[in-house]
Amino acid sequence: MTRPCLGNGLIRMTLMRKYWLAIIQGLLSLILIWHLFESPTVRIEVSKVLANASPQWLALGLSTAILTESLCAVRWWLMLRLFGTPVSLARVFAFCGAGLFFSLGLPGTGGGDAFRIIYLIRLYPGRKLRAALSVLADRLCGLVSLVIAFGLTMLFRHHLFNFDQPTRSILHAASLLLGSVVILVFLWWLTTMRPVRSLWLPFNTFRKKADRLSYVFPLLTSSPKFLVTGILTSCAALAFHFSTYFCSARAFNIQVKLIDIFTIMPVIDTLILLPITLFGIGLRETLFEQLLGGMFGVPHGAATLASLGGFGLQATVALIGGLLIPFTTPPLKQRASVLDGK
Repeated sequence: MTRPCLGNGLIRMTLMRKYWLAIIQGLLSLILIWHLFESPTVRIEVSKVLANASPQWLALGLSTAILTESLCAVRWWLMLRLFGTPVSLARVFAFCGAGLFFSLGLPGTGGGDAFRIIYLIRLYPGRKLRAALSVLADRLCGLVSLVIAFGLTMLFRHHLFNFDQPTRSILHAASLLLGSVVILVFLWWLTTMRPVRSLWLPFNTFRKKADRLSYVFPLLTSSPKFLVTGILTSCAALAFHFSTYFCSARAFNIQVKLIDIFTIMPVIDTLILLPITLFGIGLRETLFEQLLGGMFGVPHGAATLASLGGFGLQATVALIGGLLIPFTTPPLKQRASVLDGK
């Protein structure tokens, strides 16, 4: 009689181990949000800002959020063409929309990537590696655009971060994190070179796995035209992403300039790469409050709403992406050929 109870206990323990990081992230998000709204002054500011919210700006922000994800889909479509995996642009949109929808229910951004890979493998069962590498290349293009945006901030607006010590600390933390990621990617690229690979990969099993993933670099450089177009598309997507938060700020009547949002967003997007909170909720709002408040004098409650509004617009686009799930199934002819083993 005790076996079912033991089995249920083991299942619960397994689920807890599997989702412990997401649980901790969710708790930290709740703690940070509670801390932000703990002050009565902030709650009063929020109520005043909400009373004057502009639906026109929110509608414009939703449009920029849709454009952001559309350009990201085009970027992945370019990477698929570069990797010799011909998928129609319409189907890529369906895959990306469905991946966005499912990512809302999974911790981190990797959930949507996993679903994109799964959908692609259903179309091309024999191209599992290229499916994974296309998503990896897509992410690398996104990293390059973030580095460019961060570099422009450091070059032209660095002096604004000297307002106080917390603001300087945020910039230094973001610089350290992004610099570390770039160095790691560079070192990874070095390992694809034959002399280096023979030095640090003495074990055949590990060597094969590393070689498979490292194949992304020669594929990326095999066609500079596609690579440059992908990076430019990624830069455009990032600009619309930043504009979504600008529209959110203006929707709540926050008097900031577009260039001000473009100044802080590369720093914020870099720091929320850390898997500290769920979807960056709480951490993003804390950074908005510190940077918008410290650098541009925005009230804390208004800065928090600007951040939550921008994320809400992104989440809305992800929910809309669920409407594309029916279009992710392979065509009948292709399904039949897969079942026949062709």
